[in-house]
Amino acid sequence: MRLRTLHRRARTSTSRFVTALHVLSDKLAQRRPLWMVTLAIDETNLSEGLRAASAASAVLLLGLLLDHPDFAWAAIGAFWTCLADAAGTRRMRFVSMLGFGLLSTVVGGLAALAAGHGLLMAAIAVLLFSWAGALARIWGAATAQVAILAATASVVMVTHPLHSLTQSAPFLGLYLFGCVFATVLSFTVWRIHPFVPARRAVGAAYSRLAGIARDNARYLAQDNEQGDTAAHGANYRSQARAALEAARVALAAVPPARAGRGDLYDNLLLALSDAERIFAYLIAVTHSCERERPRLRHDPRARRSLEAMAVLLRRLGLSVQRQPDVAPLALQRRLTACGRRLEAALGALLPLRLNVEFMDLGMARATELPWREQALLSLAQAWQTLKVNATPRSLSWRHAARVSLATTAGFLLVEMLHIPFGYWATMATLLILQPSVSTTWPRGIERVAGSVLGAVLAVLIGIVIHTPLAISLVVFPLIVATMALRRVNYGLHVMFMTPAFVLVADYAAPANEMVYALSRLGNNVLGCVLALLATFFLWPDREADDLEQRLTQAVSANLQYLLGVMAAGGKWDKNIAHLRREAGLASNNAEQVVQRLRIERRLGRSTGAGLAAMSTLPLLRRVAGSTARISLSPQAEPATPELQRWIAEVSSEIDALLRGKSDAPAPGPCNTESLTALQADAVAQVQLLRGMLREHVHALALT
Repeated sequence: MRLRTLHRRARTSTSRFVTALHVLSDKLAQRRPLWMVTLAIDETNLSEGLRAASAASAVLLLGLLLDHPDFAWAAIGAFWTCLADAAGTRRMRFVSMLGFGLLSTVVGGLAALAAGHGLLMAAIAVLLFSWAGALARIWGAATAQVAILAATASVVMVTHPLHSLTQSAPFLGLYLFGCVFATVLSFTVWRIHPFVPARRAVGAAYSRLAGIARDNARYLAQDNEQGDTAAHGANYRSQARAALEAARVALAAVPPARAGRGDLYDNLLLALSDAERIFAYLIAVTHSCERERPRLRHDPRARRSLEAMAVLLRRLGLSVQRQPDVAPLALQRRLTACGRRLEAALGALLPLRLNVEFMDLGMARATELPWREQALLSLAQAWQTLKVNATPRSLSWRHAARVSLATTAGFLLVEMLHIPFGYWATMATLLILQPSVSTTWPRGIERVAGSVLGAVLAVLIGIVIHTPLAISLVVFPLIVATMALRRVNYGLHVMFMTPAFVLVADYAAPANEMVYALSRLGNNVLGCVLALLATFFLWPDREADDLEQRLTQAVSANLQYLLGVMAAGGKWDKNIAHLRREAGLASNNAEQVVQRLRIERRLGRSTGAGLAAMSTLPLLRRVAGSTARISLSPQAEPATPELQRWIAEVSSEIDALLRGKSDAPAPGPCNTESLTALQADAVAQVQLLRGMLREHVHALALT
């Protein structure tokens, strides 16, 4: 009963906490560039935070009862083990958590023993283990997560020299005890339902859809000109597409044996199907809002309907997460009624239909082989992947070398300068360094900002907290926040992790919290500087500049989507859904390349494709919006063969223009007299795209 009550209170606290974060996220989204401040509010997981905090705080309290300060290492092991928990099946989670416990104990022990034999041996250990941890990216996100955390354990334990196996046994035993305790807690007292990842993923998709509706309401409420609103709206659509893809993967990962039990899986599949249809509906609504904005600015009905729709979509997402076995019919009826009011306000025939059909995931369902067969298969696949990447020409190989050299340089620097708590600098270098500048730079900024705020928080806590018991109790909410926010924002994650580590360090060796906090801050800044220097000067590999190829794929996919919808005449079927998904993914890929090139300050040097992309991608979003209106309208008619042929010819012309061929044959003008209003709107968008690309190619030819 107590555990059930705790879960109920956790859900209530989560709702309030998430609501407050959504308000903050909306304000930040309006004031700052999205690549600088990103808050994935829907990824907040208070239950995960409570589980990690329970494991860490429990071993701290046990150390207090036994008067054994070294139990702080057990708390760190428990916390890291919860961080290593890979989302997925119970088998994946168990392997990742227990595998991390054993691997980190071994590599951490070897690093500590190496440190006991001198600085040179310690540096070699840091070099090897950081290299192996970074190279593990080639085997996927789950393996990389476990490996990089194990490497982190080695760079921390190397500062705790051990001179013999006899001396290392109690220390490593305590650490391993914390890892095993967290694993046992996660699979006994605090178990996770097999469908939880899928439920959260589908719920997060609905929350992203709510973001699109809320963004449209803000768009209609603004008095100024559009400005960056198109790019801002595209960001919400990109996030929604990514959330829908994540939900697909999560549902496909459910083993068939679990999926066949009861109606829960079918309800989740139907909820995802509805989410895909709502996504297409909101794209069409966005297009209508852009076209009718001058009129809608003075009519509050559309804005109120969109705000109500955002609330209902968020509630649907919460319902999917909490009660997936019960169809939320009341919320769906309210959402449909809200859609009718919005349809009347927009003056466009856009019916919102739910519970239409199940979704075809389009990917192979996951199967669980017996343990032995699965282990042998995984080892064989891992060996093949390693052979492919075992060359200096591999980007992953060079990234691992960059990480190992930068981390080892940081370790030697703090050791030679006798910087206190220098392992925080090596940790920062190890965790910040990413394969490209575009990912390392924002992560470094977030870590420094989080460390500054965390250091201030640690000092404030240290003013009033002094006893080991008080430290054990205060660490609990800090770890809850650290784990709950780790997928929300890296800066917030670091902000709460900083005082948690400071207090745990104080538990093991009482000292001045001000010293701990300032040391943590200074070392984090040093680690960020080392990571950035390594990114720019050690094999400064940037991801391939494939903008031209991505842009061509995006244009082709969107025009194929339009052609398919034109031929179908508004009929919604699996083929149309597939074309729409491919168009959305292609546009997202191109926009991500543009964003990466902008961060790396290479957009202006991308052979003219950058300027074309800046103008083309917003137009593609409009083409997709016009196409979505046709696909959802009950009055849509199949296009004539002449119109379909004209669109196909224009698609070939645009493809040639994107390849730089200014002499591409141009089809004649489209006869718009016999077109419906929806078809004429789509043709106008295509002609606008075609004209813009022709002007761009001619301008490049003149220069």
